[in-house]
Amino acid sequence: MSRWLLWLWLVALPAVALEITHRPAESGQDQRVNYFVALLALALEKTAPDHGPARARPFDQPLSQARAFEMVARGELDLVWSMASRERMDKARAVPVPLLKGLLGYRVLLAHPQSLARLGEIGSLSALGGFTAIQGAGWPDVDILRANGLEVQTATDYDGMFRMVMGRRVDYFPRSVAEVWPELARHPPQALAVVPGLVLYYPAPIYFFVHPDNRALAGRLETGLRRAVADGSFERLFLAQEEHRRALAFIGAPGLRRLALENPLMPDFVPPADPRLWLGP
Repeated sequence: MSRWLLWLWLVALPAVALEITHRPAESGQDQRVNYFVALLALALEKTAPDHGPARARPFDQPLSQARAFEMVARGELDLVWSMASRERMDKARAVPVPLLKGLLGYRVLLAHPQSLARLGEIGSLSALGGFTAIQGAGWPDVDILRANGLEVQTATDYDGMFRMVMGRRVDYFPRSVAEVWPELARHPPQALAVVPGLVLYYPAPIYFFVHPDNRALAGRLETGLRRAVADGSFERLFLAQEEHRRALAFIGAPGLRRLALENPLMPDFVPPADPRLWLGP
């Protein structure tokens, strides 16, 4: 085959799609991944004309948040989405576009219905310190809550943490106002409920993270996300999620009590002034 024919043949070959392996769901009941996978696909789609086709697939077994992050830091997994902290930003490369626009830091209290009356009277962090929360082992939230004087137990089983609340082995489970509604819908109303009219708040950006040396993927994702913000497709995807619409309604309700927490893990980060990227407290 001549060089000219070989060149024509190579040009005619279909482009091989880049494959990106990402953090999977923590269990069969974990639906939190759906939005982030859709956002990842959107960023890849926006950059396909520049970088070629790409597809994403989950890792082939459940991973805790902490283990998935460590695998990214070691180069054993391509991508994870996670709350930012100084330690995590030292270990991996963050794509500096907040994926939930700050909603991750608004925390409602998920509790047994019989605990609602007592928790509903909470008016200060010191009063909340008399109750016990449950959080995932390795979640940055554990250190944040404890630094603010709150009592926290930890567990490694995502589904098991809900069972601990239902069994009243702990008093409450702080959940992001953007995550809690589908979680609540999976359980009977006599087993779990959200404490009405009360939210904890601390700044908590959630980013895509890749291996520190993977500048190409980080750059592609940042470009894709910013293009999606600019053309409105990021906002459309964000608002297409029922849980996000319910979250905005909850934090915008009149009379909502906000208990502000310090976040000692915050990296050197200033929330963007652009309201398309960040919702202030």
